[in-house]
Amino acid sequence: MLLLNKPRGKGPYPDRDIACQEAVEQTFLDIAKGLTPENIVETASGRLPPPFQRLAKEAEKVGWGLEEAEVAISELAQNLLDDMSAM
Repeated sequence: MLLLNKPRGKGPYPDRDIACQEAVEQTFLDIAKGLTPENIVETASGRLPPPFQRLAKEAEKVGWGLEEAEVAISELAQNLLDDMSAM
């Protein structure tokens, strides 16, 4: 079982989207190491491969919305792509 941070509270709050990204970021990076660049591009465009779908569902179990977790994962993938292109 993954150890993910829970949201600070139910419902919206300032920077909740960033908190969700932070909650899944380390696991996202661990998963991303085993995937192809094409998988990262797919994820950035919102088509999550199965390992990231499972991560989103784990985030949902601790209190994040499934859709907000999927968006957070997609945004992390885009950030990773941006970092890779800057190298």
